[in-house]
Parts: sequence; C-alpha cells; structure tokens
Amino acid sequence: MSLTPGLFSEIVTAALAGPLVVAGLAKLLAAPAALQWPIGGGPLRAPHGPRLVGAAECAVVAVAVAAPGRAAALLVMITYAGLAAVAHVLRGQRCACFGLARLASVSRAHVGANALAAVCALAAVTFAAPQGHAGLRATVAVVTALATFGVLRLTDSRRSGVTEEGAACTEQITAVHLYLGDTCPSCRSLKELLAAMEPARREAVSSTVLTREDNLPDMMAGLGVPCAVGLNAAGDPVCRPVDGIGPVKALVDSIVLGVPAAVADAR
Repeated sequence: MSLTPGLFSEIVTAALAGPLVVAGLAKLLAAPAALQWPIGGGPLRAPHGPRLVGAAECAVVAVAVAAPGRAAALLVMITYAGLAAVAHVLRGQRCACFGLARLASVSRAHVGANALAAVCALAAVTFAAPQGHAGLRATVAVVTALATFGVLRLTDSRRSGVTEEGAACTEQITAVHLYLGDTCPSCRSLKELLAAMEPARREAVSSTVLTREDNLPDMMAGLGVPCAVGLNAAGDPVCRPVDGIGPVKALVDSIVLGVPAAVADAR
C-alpha cells in the first residue's frame, strides 16, 4: 500500500486520536476528588468537570474514527487547537490531563505540543479523502493509545520514585515555604485547609504568590503550584520539594513545633 495523501491524512488523524482516548479514560476512571483539577468555577468545575471533559475526549475519538475522513480530521484539529488554548491559560498549574499521573505542570511545551498537533491535523484536513477508512483509523488509534499509555506509565514511575525518595527524608522540618499561583483554584483550597490549622503551625508557614509571568525557583523545576519546600531551623531548604494539595499539607503537618526557626523566603 503506497502512502497517498489520503492515507497520510488517515494515519495522522488516527495517531492524534490515540492520546485523547488515554486522557479521556484516565479522567473517567479516576475518583474526581483525587484529581488536582484547576477549574474552580462554571460547569467544568470539580467534581463533575473531570468526568465531563473525559467523556468529551472519548466522544471526539469515537467520532474521529467513525466519521468521514475530512470531518474526522477537522474535529481533531479543533480539539487540539482548543487544548492548546486551555494549556496557555493554565500555565504553571497541574491539569490532571492524564488523570492521576504525576506529570510536570502545564508549560510552554504543553502549549507547543498541542499547537503542533493542531497544525498536523490541519494538514490532514487538507489531504483528507471525502470518506476515509474507519478500520485503518481504529487500528492506528489503538496503537498510538497503547504507546501513549506506555510512555505515561514510564514517566509516572520515574516521578513516583522521586516522590518516594522525598518522602523518606529524615531531616527535621521546622518551617515550610509555599509557592502559590494568583489564579490557582487548588491554591485557594490549600489556603482554606491551612487556615483551619493551629496558630503555631500556621505561623511556621510562609508563602510567595506567583503570577503567570513568574517562574518557580530552579529547585522547584517540573513542579506546579501549589508547591512547597521544608526549611530547617536556620531557614535553609531541606528534603525534596513537593507539589499538590495533599503532599503540601502533609509537609506542613510534619513541621516540628516548638523549635525556633528562621522562616525565610526560599527563592
């Protein structure tokens, strides 16, 4: 079988559909309360937002496999263009793009990857045949979905190892410094949790609020807001930094109270 423009369009459309089904199923199968969902208002807010978005991604894949060639490619292009726009808005935050997988926070790389996918889908629209081959698209979509899942598991396993290593830290933590986003729903939820703690523990916590234009310190590379680092009695960072509401709260809970600490900006 020669690689005609129409066949190229079919393969590109199906290859781009594969990651969408993995992302959609990951959101549908995860408990909404366990996801770090960045949308705090409107119909897509938690707990229903992750399920709605996951269902929409799976629906896009189903239509992209079954629809006529040009319509399928057009739908995939619109989807990735929309994801690029959302990634741009959510830069620096955790997005639960692939459910519970512990991946890097949304960055320019995510925006660029989705934009590139939209451009590839646009090329597929240009060369698409009127009807297309649903069977071929389904096969390629399954292959790319499995490949995406494999890469996701490998990446998540590596981050899991980092998290476990950080959790094994035996240094005494007397204070914690937080990094929060000025438009981060998870950060607002974390503030509410911290506000309910005893005064002595709250006083041992300092924070830096970042705008979208600000960057996290080098030691927090790859993390998203909210994130935090433990400090020793001299005010120096100790152990590995953590991110996410649960890990940050656990770090604050580990503060040893009653020890004089120099709570300083760790930037």
